[in-house]
Amino acid sequence: MPHAAKLALVILAAAAVYLVGIGRVQLFDRDEPRNAQAARQMLQSGDWVVPRLLDKVRTAKPPFTYWCQASVMSFIGDGSGGWGDTAAARLPSVVAMMLTLIVLGVVLTRYVDRERAFWTVLILATSGIVIGFLAKGSMHDALLLLWVTIAQMCLYAILRGHGTWPVVITMAVAIALAGLTKGPVVLGVMATTLIALAILSWLGRRAQASLPEEARARRPSYVAVKVIVALAIVAAIVAPWAWLVEHRSPGFLFTSVSNEVLRRIAEPLEQHKGPPGYYLLTVWGTYFPWSVLLPLAMVVAWRHRDEPMIRFALAAVIGPWLMFEIVKTKLPHYLLPTFPPLAFLTADAIVRCLRGEHDDLITKGTRGAIVAWGVIVIGMGVAPWLTPAKLDRPPIVVMLAFSFVAALYAAAVIVPFLRRRPRAGLIAMGVGMMPAMMIIWGFYLPSAHFLRLSGCVGDLLKQNGGGPRDTRVGDVQMIGYKEPSLAFHQGGTIREQSDDAFLAHTPLEQWPRFMTIRDDLWQTTPSAAKEQLEVIGSCRGIAYAAGGKTWTVWVVRTKR
Repeated sequence: MPHAAKLALVILAAAAVYLVGIGRVQLFDRDEPRNAQAARQMLQSGDWVVPRLLDKVRTAKPPFTYWCQASVMSFIGDGSGGWGDTAAARLPSVVAMMLTLIVLGVVLTRYVDRERAFWTVLILATSGIVIGFLAKGSMHDALLLLWVTIAQMCLYAILRGHGTWPVVITMAVAIALAGLTKGPVVLGVMATTLIALAILSWLGRRAQASLPEEARARRPSYVAVKVIVALAIVAAIVAPWAWLVEHRSPGFLFTSVSNEVLRRIAEPLEQHKGPPGYYLLTVWGTYFPWSVLLPLAMVVAWRHRDEPMIRFALAAVIGPWLMFEIVKTKLPHYLLPTFPPLAFLTADAIVRCLRGEHDDLITKGTRGAIVAWGVIVIGMGVAPWLTPAKLDRPPIVVMLAFSFVAALYAAAVIVPFLRRRPRAGLIAMGVGMMPAMMIIWGFYLPSAHFLRLSGCVGDLLKQNGGGPRDTRVGDVQMIGYKEPSLAFHQGGTIREQSDDAFLAHTPLEQWPRFMTIRDDLWQTTPSAAKEQLEVIGSCRGIAYAAGGKTWTVWVVRTKR
């Protein structure tokens, strides 16, 4: 099959997987619904400058992701927190991940070789955190990955003496858009890459020899002009929004930088923390299934670190990796900017082994590691059966299908490796992630009701007159259960009640029309207060904002 057709097939297949379930599976955790609700409020209010979440200015992130989500919502959203809004909130991540794969495929095909380009795209497209969540999440990170990848590739071209005006301008635009997406993290990634590259070059004593003559011959004045132009482009893209947001919400930028950048470095925000080596541990899951090849990839890369592109990819992994380890606030997906160079190093190791330069893929140790990997996959296929029955398991046929696909996936990878046919096993390793994720997102997650507590509560409210079209802000209140996703799924008129004993001492005439009450607080509510309430229903499931606790939430309506 022609190389272009193979790349197109991988990218289109990945896109199909990314699209599955984006509207049917409720938004997870805290960040997904916060981002989606902020985007919806931006669209509804007409204020595309100052992001807001419910009644507060949201300084957590710049607006680019909200702009993309709100734009899509204007076409397919309905403002109620249903399928259209959920799909619209996630679609920009799908598109961003597709563009990242296309950029990698095109650039690597041109500057490296076709085989390495193919494996890099396949590895990145099917790595666990990409195919399982971030490529379809209502998050900033897929868009950030696109801009960081482009900026890093331009940086490499400049270091190799190919810093033409189109390259400089492209890098400046990518840096600016990355800044509008998630602040200055792109500068940290590029700076730590350069530091790591300088150290690697110094260790190899070949820093000068690795650069072509034209790169060393550039006049300082010529370089300075390009730097000034690049800075001017970044300023021209970022400054208009920065000026407007400071004009409409004074102190926005200072609060954003101090709280979301400096505090994130110095302390773990919202309990997102981890021990030293956090990413060294979590990468085995986030980079799955390719994490089994991590030792091989790093060993082969170190052997060939004298090659400029290998050394740059190593630096682009090691430098940002250490930076994220130093930052106190930690989440598994923060490491995502290192995944494209990590995928390239893995692809390079695979290609060298398949061409016979190294025999690491057919050794007894590798075969043993693949068998252990297969056992883990089979164990993951059994995991749905361990869900407590009281949490309303998905239909048995869905769990059977998932377990069967997991066993088939493990066998499709293990058998070729045992027969010393690593190419077939590696293809199966990547391709096998696709049907597995289609089952998870297409059938398992939509039917795993214990994972969609907020969606269930939001549906009860909307079906009984507590949705955004029937209520004003404050007509619906959360008592005890204060999950950010509920505001999105209810439609945005619900608000948090800070007083958990609200019903015990608040006059009836001050009660809202609807309330959602955590079970333990409902059980301690005075009988006299309960007599004034009509129970609409209850939902039971996992509360993400409460550290994964299982709660029952009651939905009630005031009788008056």
